[in-house]
Amino acid sequence: MDLFRFLILMLYAMVLNNVTANTSNGNSGEQNKKRDVVIELKNLPHVPPGFHFVPSYCLLISDYLVKKILGVPLASDMVRVRDGIQQLDPQQHKFKEEFAHCQDNEAYYITNKGQRKTAGGGELETSVIIETTSGYWREKKKDLPVYNGDDLIGHKTSYVFCSRENDETSWTMDALAVNPEIIPVAAKNQIKDTIACRIFRVKPSKTSEESSNEYEDFEEEEEDLEMEELEEEAEEQMGEVVDEN
Repeated sequence: MDLFRFLILMLYAMVLNNVTANTSNGNSGEQNKKRDVVIELKNLPHVPPGFHFVPSYCLLISDYLVKKILGVPLASDMVRVRDGIQQLDPQQHKFKEEFAHCQDNEAYYITNKGQRKTAGGGELETSVIIETTSGYWREKKKDLPVYNGDDLIGHKTSYVFCSRENDETSWTMDALAVNPEIIPVAAKNQIKDTIACRIFRVKPSKTSEESSNEYEDFEEEEEDLEMEELEEEAEEQMGEVVDEN
């Protein structure tokens, strides 16, 4: 009888251990899922709904590019730090996934300069090009100054994306380089290959026959109302003059 009770107790203990193990495994699985979600959320910038990141070029240089060169943590992860960006086609950037906090079809990076080539020569004007998978970026405007007040903090070079057939597209890339004079001597070796980039798509301008800006429409409506009021006042004054006669 004692042996039978002992076997029953052993069987009960085994069942209890299995239930506990399965429960702990299920909890650990749920914890892993929660941890994965947290990790995924950490990859996205924490911004309020409706917020758009629209930094000036001065801010991109002073608060992001300079800090990267000096080894100081960046203000936020809204500007991605990634090499090889300029060798990508515009369509290869993850605008909706990584730059949902920006305007449509717009991305910001801290990156390396990468490989560049010189095209043209002879009778043709020389320009710098950056080859990509299906086309190339061609230099349009070079070394435009960027100021912080009266201080020159960097330069901007603009590129337009072209297909293999040399057709220009609506994609633009602005590359920002820091002015070496504002960087301490100890960090100057980091300047040469580090730049900030803004990649965006230029919206086509509206023609005069198309609908104009909503503010322009509003101003035109106000002008029409003012003209109607003036005409009514003029008619009233004319009526008063007629009555007096």
